[in-house]
Amino acid sequence: MRAYVANTEPLVRGVTSVLTRRHVVFAISALMLSVFALSYFFINQSLRLDEAQSLWQTSRGPVAILGLVAEDVHVPLYHELLRLWRVFVGDSVESARLLSQLFFLLSIPALYALGAYAYNRATGLFATLLFAISPFMNWYGSEIRMYTLFTFFAIVNQLFFLRLFRQGGNWTTVGYVLSAVLGVFTHYFFLLVLGTQGVFYLMRRSYFPPGSLKRLCLTWFIVLVAFLPWAYYVYSLGSISNQEPLLPVPTTVNLFSAFSEFLFGFQDDHLNTFMLSLWPITIIFGVLALRQSRRPMPETEYFALATFLPIFLVFVGSLIVQPVFVSRYLIFTIPSLFLLIASILSLYPKYVAIAARTILVGLMLLGLNVEISNPAIPVKEDYRDAASYIDDHIAAQDVLVLSAPFTLYPVEYYYHGTAPVTTLPVWNQYAHGAIPAFNPATLPNEVSEVAGGHQYLWLLLSYDQGYQDQVRLYMDTHYARVISKNFSPGLDLYVYQLRYDTPVAKISSNRFEP
Repeated sequence: MRAYVANTEPLVRGVTSVLTRRHVVFAISALMLSVFALSYFFINQSLRLDEAQSLWQTSRGPVAILGLVAEDVHVPLYHELLRLWRVFVGDSVESARLLSQLFFLLSIPALYALGAYAYNRATGLFATLLFAISPFMNWYGSEIRMYTLFTFFAIVNQLFFLRLFRQGGNWTTVGYVLSAVLGVFTHYFFLLVLGTQGVFYLMRRSYFPPGSLKRLCLTWFIVLVAFLPWAYYVYSLGSISNQEPLLPVPTTVNLFSAFSEFLFGFQDDHLNTFMLSLWPITIIFGVLALRQSRRPMPETEYFALATFLPIFLVFVGSLIVQPVFVSRYLIFTIPSLFLLIASILSLYPKYVAIAARTILVGLMLLGLNVEISNPAIPVKEDYRDAASYIDDHIAAQDVLVLSAPFTLYPVEYYYHGTAPVTTLPVWNQYAHGAIPAFNPATLPNEVSEVAGGHQYLWLLLSYDQGYQDQVRLYMDTHYARVISKNFSPGLDLYVYQLRYDTPVAKISSNRFEP
């Protein structure tokens, strides 16, 4: 390994001589400031479903949070940090989003450090540029979820892994162990990061310095010992099967769409189809570039493995065992992907490399602009405005009905009206067990139950689970619709009059006027 590094040192010196430390500090600072400025467009948006669940879970004490998270599909580190953050920084949506933004910002210099250590300053800086302007990262960079914390620990852990790979050392081992333990308590998929490193060691063990196997085994043993109590606690509750996400079985379209989202963000079907059509060409250019090199650097081999192996394993596991293929769960592969792209482009002839980098950055900036400006890409449900409108017009004798049931989380955060809130299908969010399945045969009885003696039924539909049209059609054919209003793509409000036998009914229609 040392001989290989020595052969690449002239190239590294030639590249890094162009970029001084002052240039790097300025560039990284500019990227961090730009990302923080961009966060304005995301932090001020309405609360989203998953975010509302995070706020609901962390509104309890530390022990209660452990129980709620254990019944969910996540691990508790982020939720405990968020609880402390809300206590000391603030309890608003904007304040909570700043925690994710903080780790997104910290990931920028961390990724540069990883890229510069693996290759050189120029390669590390370009990979960091892609990371900073990534529409996908900017979307989740301000979301009240664990994804930026997950990404940050993945980057730090990979940096310590490469240091083990190149030189070893006790402090490097300490950093590797600590980042690994924190990582597995951030997201279950962090185990894929460690598994990939194990596979790389088996493939290229001759590259590692003496004692590396002992250090890796020690790390994995400590992670196992630290994680076993949590695994036992989750198992002992016996409710994890009720909380598994209902996800579709992925197809190859989902597989390539994930890579497209990592680079260009969420786009409409037409643009996404165009992006997908470019993948064969991209792969061909990547292979040709690697063939120009006499032998890919070990770091390039590792980043290729760290990018594709976890995605492949999750995809195959979703086909065979249980569908868990969600692009945001795989966000930890983005730093490796960008480092791989940056290293491949550095192999191109100078002007070809400049053109390729320019086109890639331009397309990513275009995707970021679309993501910011288009309310439907991705769909941005405006629960804030919907709840505000309902607050201003609903009365105590009415009832607010939500479907799908889990949209209780974002609506309840904003809703402060006096009318009761329920769901279709009827669901008690504080009870153990899964949300009841929709049953057309029981719909009339459920509607009768929630209607009770109320004056008007306010039906707020979003996150269509396949039965939304049946609910709306039943209400339209059995009750008089007073108004309908759309607040954002996929978020619609319908108001139905239930009773005509009180004086209130004769005058309450004025409440629905703008």
